[in-house]
Amino acid sequence: MTFPASQTQPSVDRRVSQQVWRDLMIFCGFIAAGFILSVNLDVVGWLYSLSGAYAHLQMSKLIGTIIVACVGVTLYVITRYHAHIRDLRARLCAEERSRRVAMHDQLTGLPNRRHLKGVLNWLLSESGDKRRVGVVMLNVDRFRAFNDAHSRPVGDEVLINIGRVLNVRAGVDGFVARLESDDFVVLAPDMGEEALMDWISATLTAIEAPMTIGQQTYTVSATAGAAIGLADGRDAETLLHRSSLALRRAKDASRGWFAFFKTGMDELVRQRAQFEADLWTAIRNDEIAPHFQPLVHLRDGKPRGYEILARWTHATRGPIPPDQFIPVAEASGAITDMTINLFRKACREAAGLEGAPHLSLNVSPLMLLDAGLAQKLLNVMEEHKFAPSRLEIELTEAALVTDIDAARNVLGALREQGVRIALDNFGTGHASLMQLRLLPFDKLKIDRSFIRRITTDAESAAIVRAAIAMAKALGLVVVAEGVESLDQARMLASMGCDMAQGFHFGRAKSSVEPRVGASAAVDTVVVEAPVAVAG
Repeated sequence: MTFPASQTQPSVDRRVSQQVWRDLMIFCGFIAAGFILSVNLDVVGWLYSLSGAYAHLQMSKLIGTIIVACVGVTLYVITRYHAHIRDLRARLCAEERSRRVAMHDQLTGLPNRRHLKGVLNWLLSESGDKRRVGVVMLNVDRFRAFNDAHSRPVGDEVLINIGRVLNVRAGVDGFVARLESDDFVVLAPDMGEEALMDWISATLTAIEAPMTIGQQTYTVSATAGAAIGLADGRDAETLLHRSSLALRRAKDASRGWFAFFKTGMDELVRQRAQFEADLWTAIRNDEIAPHFQPLVHLRDGKPRGYEILARWTHATRGPIPPDQFIPVAEASGAITDMTINLFRKACREAAGLEGAPHLSLNVSPLMLLDAGLAQKLLNVMEEHKFAPSRLEIELTEAALVTDIDAARNVLGALREQGVRIALDNFGTGHASLMQLRLLPFDKLKIDRSFIRRITTDAESAAIVRAAIAMAKALGLVVVAEGVESLDQARMLASMGCDMAQGFHFGRAKSSVEPRVGASAAVDTVVVEAPVAVAG
């Protein structure tokens, strides 16, 4: 399909040719007018009689001189005209370059927002009430963190490659544009919702294919939102806005997937934006507070520390569950600030406790893409005179399926300073045993979903027993999460589990304080910052 931008702007050569033909027609017109005038006035006869009458004045030589002069002037004019055409071509080339800069993205060479809106409005005006135009907006997932981890030049190459993939997927009838940063739009004329769903699914799969840049292989994913004109709007601004709403909705639901615009999304997105703004305000105002839950040794039932859970009490909505605000913090890029603030409070709380307790900080996989994370944590510890050897980093299994190289770099820098590493929520299905050996873990925490049924379900008990045996073979300390009864605790102890936490041993409180039966020397304080959710 030929889109209007190429129709309304002829090529430079064509525009120069048009100018030459116009000038030639004007020149020929002057010649023709002069010829007709000379015939009507019998200029030739007049000159002949004049030369005869004034032969003694050598008029023939004068006339010859005039003719030669006219030829010379004509040649000069032709030369100057040639220079004029050369200047015209240079000016038109400059205009074309300026027009292209104004209508195209400089990195990928794709049309930009201005060009896109012109083409989309043209498609809608040409379609009348018959043609349906699919508008698909795509966003590269967590691209800012990817850039931070791998450098901007690598990120630029990724964007260029995605542009190529979209051009291939769009074909000759589609139109691909880059809006800004990591946002792309594809126009798919004459495609219904079902066909568009299949197309988007295949396109997202194509984007996820590994790409080689230099000597490295990288993988990214994208999320998409779609609107259909004329069903969802009759102008470019409306359709782009609604595809953006659908994209936002898709990101809220699941990364690497897509959603179509539905009536009512405007209000849902507005509520989400307000919630996100409230969360940022809470982080800036230090309203995300740590609560401490005891961690005990199963051998003697005495506390060895505390897990610190993130808690947020909203000014008007009251307590907000962590599983509501933590995914928003991850999606909005607030997760690092929130975690660092929580860690700072935990250091402040634990720094003066007798026995030099340890802190264990649960880090989001997204945070591991930040090359400066290790230094940020070390700065907090230095600020509170907290030795790195007293810190333990907890990772969910999702960290093993994101960017293992980035995780290894951050954790390696911390481990060099004496920080220990624990694998949290083990058994939730993200990691293989091979991946388990990719990072230097010291501790393994079995997910509560297995512990909950350990006394009533033989399969769950077998899984827990196997996990404990494997951890012991690898030299890891084993912790059971979500222990809610004495029977569960006794069964875990009989299996060789070292430590446990859960409501059976105490609920989280707002400060570190001795529990009943606590030993005088508490040698571990466990801190849980927001737990990351993959995807």
